[in-house]
Amino acid sequence: MVNTGFFGRISNTLKMIKSCVEVLKKDKELILFPIMAAFSVLILAFIFWSMGLIDIQEQGTNENTSFAQFIPEIILLFAANFFIVFFNSALISGALHRLRGGDPNVGSAMNHAIKHIHHIFIWSIIVTIVAILIAAIKGDRRQGGGFMRQLFGSMLQAGWTMMTFFVVPIIVAENITPISAIKKSSRMFKQTWGDQVTANFGFGIIQIVAIVISGAIGWFFGLLNSTLGIGVGVLFAALSISITYTLEGIYKAALYEYALGEKPLEFKQEDLKTAYSAKVMA
Repeated sequence: MVNTGFFGRISNTLKMIKSCVEVLKKDKELILFPIMAAFSVLILAFIFWSMGLIDIQEQGTNENTSFAQFIPEIILLFAANFFIVFFNSALISGALHRLRGGDPNVGSAMNHAIKHIHHIFIWSIIVTIVAILIAAIKGDRRQGGGFMRQLFGSMLQAGWTMMTFFVVPIIVAENITPISAIKKSSRMFKQTWGDQVTANFGFGIIQIVAIVISGAIGWFFGLLNSTLGIGVGVLFAALSISITYTLEGIYKAALYEYALGEKPLEFKQEDLKTAYSAKVMA
């Protein structure tokens, strides 16, 4: 019986997440990709900061700020997006390999992502441009960015996220250009999954719970030693976020396969059918 209603949809999402966990148990190395992405971004930020190219204590902008002053930050944003997209592509490549009956490893997933590095590069540019435009629309809260601007920018961001939901799986699976991937992703989302998006909510709840638990663990160890408590808390929080990010990648790969009419292994078809409510096509 298909669960309906808000809590029914959450229940269906949790079933899907359980299947994602089973995949992760078989390919634990997939968790390394979000960790590598995080380390890459941190190293990049440290390099830019140590060279004096960015100021982490900067208090916003003023009317005398020139565009040239933003160039290092734009370059850093693009580089960070590139590493995030690249390792996400490797993660989804590995997940697709498993869902199609293969036995992926870090090397095979990385090699598959490298084959699409040109599309990943262009997609990273597009992601960066869109991020800058949305940030410009929202404005700076510290300098009185209006509520309506924030709301409109957030709506655009949510729409963009949904429209590009399948872009990375499409790029690594079909080797088409990012623009074509955006068009296909939008079409797939509208035709198949567009009505009830519950995945983000489900993963969001899991991540919040995991962070709270990490904080509690850190607090407990902090009773013994404050430095130890902070270290353990941050470590557990980072690990929980990495696991959640990995499960999201597996989830996305499975939905992509199902959207194409395939039957991804490790997932029950009834769970896939109810993860999102499919539209009845005329």
